[in-house]
Amino acid sequence: MRALSRLCLAICLAGTSAPAFAIGVGDKIQGHLKLQEKQIPLPRGQWTVVGIGAQSWQNEAIGAFGTIQSMILVQTNGKQVTAVAEVNTNAIPVTDGWGLTASCNKAQQLLLVTRYRTGWELSCFFIEPTSLASEAGPATWRDARLQLSKSGLILPPLALTVGFRTSDRQDLVDLRLHFDPAMFPGISGKVATSPEAWLPEPVKSDPARMQAIEMLGAWALGVDGWIEVGIANSIGADPIEGPLRSAVLTNAPLVDRKLLKMEELYNSRAIEASALTEQETTALSERPILIEQSGGLSNAMRKNISFRVFGSIVDYLLAYVVTLSGPVSAGITASIVAIHSVIFVVNDRIWEDYFAKQTTRDAKRVVDFTYIGQPLPKPAQPVLAKN
Repeated sequence: MRALSRLCLAICLAGTSAPAFAIGVGDKIQGHLKLQEKQIPLPRGQWTVVGIGAQSWQNEAIGAFGTIQSMILVQTNGKQVTAVAEVNTNAIPVTDGWGLTASCNKAQQLLLVTRYRTGWELSCFFIEPTSLASEAGPATWRDARLQLSKSGLILPPLALTVGFRTSDRQDLVDLRLHFDPAMFPGISGKVATSPEAWLPEPVKSDPARMQAIEMLGAWALGVDGWIEVGIANSIGADPIEGPLRSAVLTNAPLVDRKLLKMEELYNSRAIEASALTEQETTALSERPILIEQSGGLSNAMRKNISFRVFGSIVDYLLAYVVTLSGPVSAGITASIVAIHSVIFVVNDRIWEDYFAKQTTRDAKRVVDFTYIGQPLPKPAQPVLAKN
């Protein structure tokens, strides 16, 4: 029996080095993609698989995850590629979460929205321009470019990328959708292909480019929740709309599900009419929680400043009671402030950077893979600000 168990384990481990897919290159997908027991929502229309593989990535802190499986799909209009879907997900569930991603950890994108973030769970999306003109990226991307070339399909040199990252304690889905800027109203010519056109200042100064970012952001707000639903394999048959057909600031798909479920509970007499009315009103007004990443002073420095303001007043009063001298009391207070400030910051850094990492669920580890293209130079602050 023990020998049989070892044989089964060896077969399973061997399978992770060369992942097998029920989907092959050239297959057509509509609605949602089924990958590693997860449903990946895709915008409405036909998607063609052009690349399948695995990330050459290892991280001992994650534990046994099998492999990170990748897939690249495209939508086309004639011979022109209008959208590229880049999917990465784990093959084996882990036990202690997936940490953070750099793309959702800093305010360096055209738009960044974080629905929630804990040591074990993360749901965020971001928008940034990405170059599609080179082979930079994972091996799956190079295979995909070769397949596109054989098929006579033309990639846009530049894309507006909406990246979604959703993870829980066990699983993760990293979905990046790259859209041709020329598909948006008022975007054409050099604006659609020039990297400089999508730097923050040119975007803010052009209503057409700002509108494109706003459309993508409004659309993404209604899509990111579906990725979470897909991890739980609960997506229905209806596909999500594309950004041009569903650019409304809404969380309608998930709200509709809630309303239908509440109706079922009411019809089965599980809840009263008053509870139904109250919860329906709440559901219709719900929006994803937005946590904007702000620059400036760190939390440790802000805590230090606020603490020292009050502490300095107390130190000065105590010193004055003892010395009965304003200048001497001020000198003593200044010395205490300088010494205690350094000690406070050093102690806070030690706790955040060392002791917190002893418990991995609270760690600020960054887990990223190799992605298509190279992001263009990033702005210091988001172009769009949400209150």
